[in-house]
Amino acid sequence: MNKPDATVFVVVESSYGEQVHAFLKQNAWLDRTVAPIEAAERSVGFPVSDLVGEQEVAEAVAATLGIDAEIVRQPTVRRSPVNPHERLKSAVSSWFASHLPQCNPEPFVPKKWERLGELALLPYALKETEVWEEVSPHEHATLLWKAMAAALGVSSLGLQAPIADDLYRSAQVCMLLGSPLVKFIDHGITYTFDASKVMFSSGNITERRRIAGMDMAEEVVIDAYAGVGYYTFPMLVHAGAKHVHACEINPASITGLEAGAEANGISHRLTVHPGDNVETLARLKGQADRCHLGLLPSSELAWEGCLMALKPSGGVLHIHMNVEEEKIGRWVKATVHRFEKLVAKHGLGFSIEAQHVERVKWFAPRVRHVVLDLSLRP
Repeated sequence: MNKPDATVFVVVESSYGEQVHAFLKQNAWLDRTVAPIEAAERSVGFPVSDLVGEQEVAEAVAATLGIDAEIVRQPTVRRSPVNPHERLKSAVSSWFASHLPQCNPEPFVPKKWERLGELALLPYALKETEVWEEVSPHEHATLLWKAMAAALGVSSLGLQAPIADDLYRSAQVCMLLGSPLVKFIDHGITYTFDASKVMFSSGNITERRRIAGMDMAEEVVIDAYAGVGYYTFPMLVHAGAKHVHACEINPASITGLEAGAEANGISHRLTVHPGDNVETLARLKGQADRCHLGLLPSSELAWEGCLMALKPSGGVLHIHMNVEEEKIGRWVKATVHRFEKLVAKHGLGFSIEAQHVERVKWFAPRVRHVVLDLSLRP
C-alpha cells in the first residue's frame, strides 16, 4: 500500500497512455484526486489508488494489455476539486480539523450561495447553527472566511439576511470579509452597487432575459420600481427602448442605478425619478408605451398610476405578484376585472387582454413569483 505522503504512479510510453488510463479507470485503480505526471521523455504516469498493490497493477497492465510498465513514487499533490461545493467543503473541513477538531463541520458547509461579482453571499442560516458561537469569536475565524472565499473564487464574503421590512426594502448583509461594493456583468450588462444597502435577486435571471428579448424600439417605458436597474438596463441595452423613466425611492439604489447607467453608456436615454412613485407617476401621465411593475409581494399600489401613465394609444403593463400556484388563474381574472373597473372609472376606453403569464420562480412553498403581461388598447 502507498505511504500517506507519497503516490504510486504507473509509468508507460505516452503512445499507450489512453489505453492504460482506460484500463486503470475500468478497474477502479485510478486515483482521480491526483493529477497524472510527465515522467521520462515521451512517458506518462498515472496515479494509482492506495487500495491496490503496486506490483499487482504493473503485472495486470503487462498481462492484460501487453504493455511494459514502471512503478515510481512521488510526493502526493492533490488536485483542487473542480466542483465549488467540494472545494468549499474541503476548505471548511480543513479549518475545523485545525482549529475546532471537536466540532462537526458539516452544518457549516452551505448547499447554496449567491455570487455578485467578487462577493459571495452565504445563507443567513449559517449564523443559526450551533457551531456559529464557536466559529464567530474564534481568533482564527478570518482564516476560515479567507479559505471559503478562495474556494468560491471571490475576494469578499458575507451572510445574506432577509430583506428588511422597511420603506426601501433594504438588503441586510453581515460582512465577514472584504467589501460589499460589487461590480459585475450579467448577460452583457454591467451592474454596480453596495450589496449591504440594496438587494439584487439572481433568481430573476430568466425574467430579465425575457424582458431583454422583447422589441421596445421607439417606446417610452416606465420602470415603477427600478432598484439598481434589474429590468431598466435590459430594456435599454437589449430591448432597445427609446427612453426609460426609472422610479426609485432608495437613495442607495439610485446611486447604483446612475453608476450602472454610466457604465453601460445609456445615461442619455434614462431619467431617474427619486422619491415616491405615486407622485412620479402622476407627473408622467399619458407618456408611456409600457410600464414595468416589478415589486414583490405586490405592486398593486402603483397599478392605477401606471394605467394613467399610458399614452392615449394604450400599451402594456408587466405586473409582478406572488400568488399561490392553484390560484394563479383566478388572480389573472381578478386583475383583469380590477383594471376594467379602473379603465371605466377614468373613461379611458381601453380593451384589456391578458397576453401572457410568466411563472418566474418559486417564492415559497406553493407560492409562485409570476408576471402578468397585460395589454390595454383603444
